[in-house]
Amino acid sequence: MDKIKHKNKTLIPKLISLLLSLGLWIYISNVENPMRTYEVRNIPVELVNLDSLKNSKFAVSGNQNFTVDLKLEGPSTDIAKVKPEDFKIVADMSTYALKVGENTVPVQIITYPENIIIKNNGFLGIKVNLEELVTKNFSIQSKVKLNYKDNIYEMSKKIAPDTVTVEGANSNVGRISSAVIVGEENGISGNFEKSFDIKLMDSNGAEVTGVTSSIDTAKLSVEVSKGKSVPINLKTTGELKAGLELKGYELSSNYVNITGVGDALSKVQSIDTEAVDISKLEKTGELNVKLIVPEGVTVASGNEHVKVNVILQAKENKPVENVTEENISKNLSIAVHYNNLKDGLLLESSSEKVNVTISGLKSELDKITEGSLKASVDLSSTTEEGSYSYKPEVSFNSPTTATVSTIENVDVVVKKKVE
Repeated sequence: MDKIKHKNKTLIPKLISLLLSLGLWIYISNVENPMRTYEVRNIPVELVNLDSLKNSKFAVSGNQNFTVDLKLEGPSTDIAKVKPEDFKIVADMSTYALKVGENTVPVQIITYPENIIIKNNGFLGIKVNLEELVTKNFSIQSKVKLNYKDNIYEMSKKIAPDTVTVEGANSNVGRISSAVIVGEENGISGNFEKSFDIKLMDSNGAEVTGVTSSIDTAKLSVEVSKGKSVPINLKTTGELKAGLELKGYELSSNYVNITGVGDALSKVQSIDTEAVDISKLEKTGELNVKLIVPEGVTVASGNEHVKVNVILQAKENKPVENVTEENISKNLSIAVHYNNLKDGLLLESSSEKVNVTISGLKSELDKITEGSLKASVDLSSTTEEGSYSYKPEVSFNSPTTATVSTIENVDVVVKKKVE
């Protein structure tokens, strides 16, 4: 108990001394307000009259940070308020003779807080690295991601203007490998134009900064056309040489996207190839075969050829005169699905199935059943009640060398819903 009393007796004088010291410090700081010194570090320096550099074919090298440190003196209350942004300090790039490489450029203190004395106001300078100013033109390329609605295909694409002029330090401009427009456009259903930002990229795909461009954006114009995907039919002629038989063939693509207008497009259900003369084949190999594109229709990609890998093998225990496996046809009746009928309309009646004919090698067609194909009719263009006849879109559920050669029409009767 005595020890606690003793501690309390010694603690109270200490607290009184601390409070007196604090009060004295507050009094001196606010009433006496003594002079004190202080150093402010990393005060930004602004480069002015940069046009003179351009006229001299110089440019400031990238990744430079221009700052100075100032030693200040002034009343305590004023010194305590000082911040780097209270100063405006500039370096005039037009006043001195400069060179490529490192230059020491004097700075000028334009504004600073009142009641403050700058102690190191003699020579103040910054190091500025200069390079040769270069100009270079770059062709603008599109990196815009374009996503089209179903059965819409790109026909042409144009960028305007197609060139950008870049100016800057030699090292920065030298890093640029391409100028691209970037962005994304989804659900494209018709022709469109839109401006996109231009980015200057290096060989690693990183953006290059610290240069100036003649333009910041470019306009991308895209023309599209309606189309559809149809199967490719490989046509052959002749007979294989004795001792060989056709094991099969593989197309680089079983379907081709085509575009066109009106009946020219709607009448096309498949695209044939030029006939391949198999009598000239001696071994398995790849052929580049031209597509026979009907008048009024174009291939969306512009490539009117398909690659065919013909697979041959030595004939085993078969008559010499029968060395080929012929293409045959097969008729199927498959279920039809009707999609995208507008609100307010209903199907009063419709064909449940459609008759189709498929073609291909017998060995391939033997594997195909009615469940191997799907058929659908898009009713989005039907806006009024009435009787209509449509040709369904038919496709295989899995890859095959067989093709759809004919598709019959289906009939539907559309009525308005009764509220």
